[in-house]
Amino acid sequence: MWLTRFSLNAARMALAGVALWLAGCGGGGAADVPALAAESGGLPCAAPTLTQQPADVSATMGQAASFSLVATGTSPLSYQWQRNGVSISGATSAGYAFTATVPDNGSVFRAVVTNCAGSATSNGAALTVTTSPPVLTITQQPADINVVAGTQAVFNVGGTCSAGTLGVQWQRSGGAAWADIASATTSTYSLATAIGDNGAQLRALLNCSGQSSTPSRAALLTVTAPGSVTLSLLPIVGLRDQADIASMTGIDQDPAGSFSFIAGNRIKRLSADLSTITPVAGGLYAGSADGAAADASFNQPFGLTQDAAGNLYVADSNNHTIRRIAANGTVSTLAGLAGSSGTTDGTGSAARFARPSGIALGPDGDLYVAERDSHLIRRVTAAGVVTTYAGSSSGYADGSALSAKFNSPRNVAVASNGDVLVADTSNHRIRRILRNGNAAGAVQTLAGDGSFGPASPDGIGAAAGISNPCCMVLRGNTLTVRDYYGLLRQIDLTTAAVTTLSGTRGQPFGFADGPATAARMRDVSGVTGAANGGFMLADDLGLRLVSAAGDVRTIASDYAMNITQAGVGTLAQMPFGLAVNRPQSVAVDPAGNVVISDSTARTVRRISPAGTVTLASGLVGGPNAPLDGIGSAAQWSLPGSIASDGAGVLYAADSFGVRRIGTDNATTVLAGSPAEFGAADGNASTARFNGVSGLAIGPDGNIFVSANNAIRRIDLAGNVSTYAGLIGASARVDGPIATARFQAPGTIGFAPDGAVYVIDGLGGVIRRVAPDGSSVSTLPITGASTLAVDAAGTIYYGSTYGLMVQPVGGTPSILIPQGASIVLGTNPSLLNVDALAILGPKQLVVLSGSQILKVTLP
Repeated sequence: MWLTRFSLNAARMALAGVALWLAGCGGGGAADVPALAAESGGLPCAAPTLTQQPADVSATMGQAASFSLVATGTSPLSYQWQRNGVSISGATSAGYAFTATVPDNGSVFRAVVTNCAGSATSNGAALTVTTSPPVLTITQQPADINVVAGTQAVFNVGGTCSAGTLGVQWQRSGGAAWADIASATTSTYSLATAIGDNGAQLRALLNCSGQSSTPSRAALLTVTAPGSVTLSLLPIVGLRDQADIASMTGIDQDPAGSFSFIAGNRIKRLSADLSTITPVAGGLYAGSADGAAADASFNQPFGLTQDAAGNLYVADSNNHTIRRIAANGTVSTLAGLAGSSGTTDGTGSAARFARPSGIALGPDGDLYVAERDSHLIRRVTAAGVVTTYAGSSSGYADGSALSAKFNSPRNVAVASNGDVLVADTSNHRIRRILRNGNAAGAVQTLAGDGSFGPASPDGIGAAAGISNPCCMVLRGNTLTVRDYYGLLRQIDLTTAAVTTLSGTRGQPFGFADGPATAARMRDVSGVTGAANGGFMLADDLGLRLVSAAGDVRTIASDYAMNITQAGVGTLAQMPFGLAVNRPQSVAVDPAGNVVISDSTARTVRRISPAGTVTLASGLVGGPNAPLDGIGSAAQWSLPGSIASDGAGVLYAADSFGVRRIGTDNATTVLAGSPAEFGAADGNASTARFNGVSGLAIGPDGNIFVSANNAIRRIDLAGNVSTYAGLIGASARVDGPIATARFQAPGTIGFAPDGAVYVIDGLGGVIRRVAPDGSSVSTLPITGASTLAVDAAGTIYYGSTYGLMVQPVGGTPSILIPQGASIVLGTNPSLLNVDALAILGPKQLVVLSGSQILKVTLP
């Protein structure tokens, strides 16, 4: 069969004048062999996939109306737009724009995208044409508000549209210009006020589906200082515990871009924006109950797939059944009998399975199931009729379908031509069951030499090693497979060439994000397609996203804190750790975001003035190893002191190094090594620190750190020099900079005149380095634990007495005393002050007792 198909395909290609060697049978289209893209050097052509469908449009007669879509696939892609099913002359790009007329009202527009592998047709998008702009009526104008600094100011607006949907965008002005407020797009806008907000004006810009844009009246915000020091919680919205995702196995991408997956005995769903995990069906404990989603139960399900109607099909392994979850969550048993294992063909409960593991939907609408214990491949119709499709007994043998042998197959995938691909796990091979009409044809070995070992060589067909292949996904002509050693392998169905997309060869499976050759994955669980040619993995320890280039990052980790049965969040929404016995730091960036460096969660996150939390860098529950990357692709060993420059770039200590987080959330090492300690000045790569206990940014943009009994300076290129003190010399000596010494410098702050203030030693004294760097002196302050300096030069610091203040030229006094608990309000008390920063005029942000607090001064 192999040679016959080779000869046939070679003849076809010879007639086309293309000298290519083809082997095997494909799954990328209806034909036996998928199209090849000439511009990609004869590589298989990926069919068009629509990643963004055209949306309905409302336009006024005479205005421009436009439709667009986004498609991926092997280039070149050609486009043809249609109106009501008829091609539009000249409309041959990804977007189509024209002037709307009344006859266009109600027309449906769609596009056909074509390339070397075939075509894909978009959904239809309706056009609504109105003869005049919709009438927008503002029913509630924002009112002027007077508040005390530190409290919430809430503005409201209301409106109606004669046609279309009401849109709202709040804007702020301190003068003639108005600026949109990010994410303020609902009828209510609230902000935590500060003295600096006094005199601000706010208004809402309303529209009806983008038309009839009308501004509301401008509301004046008046903010007055409180009569006394006030302590309140910093407003934070959106924090939530992460969903329990332990013991994940199968995963499948939904048509809408979300991901259904198995976690223990439950089926859950990760939203397409990767932020929310919601339950689908099943409970914590094993069972076999059918019924409503919350009442149903499963027993160690392993694989799942779905049809176009939204039904999920689950290989309920330890129940020995195939279950169906309807779109409304109702669970029923399609075939098999719970608790009864066997190999009997039949209908519904008369059929028997032996630990069904992998399941896939074929183009014929039937389900194909891999059974570990019976070593069979079964076929299940939508009516629950079960037949044995291939296999006979445990072993390894190619040949006719019912004489072939498999050894504990774990998964299946079905090509568009009906061929069934099998992860023949204990045979360490990928097998193919050819389609013969409506039945199974011969069984072939597609790839794998039958060996088990960490070398796992790539190669053609049997020259490759694939140890314990477990889970697969087929996209076009490429089969992507996970193996025992944590490698993500790809197999070209035409040439049988096996390559490695991601994973660290030669090491046991593991859990590490990073670029393709450094990432490590676990040995089991699921894989499915994701956006932009990537993949989503369900490891037993986390949901992980793999790019088309093989780079890996974790979306949600089973190691994360605050995992609960009722949790629905992923990484960015995790509550802050802020353990009092671990490093923590706070800073404020130029946009007013409070930035928290949380060593417990090993993340850096921003809290907007409206209280919205976003992840800047780090992976909650990820491996305790530093890694550069963007957002959660970056990982930290022990994030500590943090500061922001005037552009919003963040600099933070990480164990023995200093790292930079750009405004694009890209994290890189600026100087030193987070993983290697030492004591040396020099360039970025050779400089070393023996821990960094304080960090601040000077007026010139250089970064100053406390490390190795000295104050050390890092320029923006990462070059490190000693600014004050002597590396390794522990003493407390004032005087000229050349002879001054520090004992154990910690938190650093800059005064507006350029002077450096630093807490030094266990006694908590505050030392001052003159603005010109000429000398060091000691202030008459002891017991300080952390400090911040405002624009007037006032020093705020934490001590055993509470939150203290040292005005310029004045004496220290207690702002908020330390007590047995945190008390909010106008007669407040604090626990230990673990970190603090200047939030704005007359406002501080304080970390105390694992809380993020705001102090408003009279």
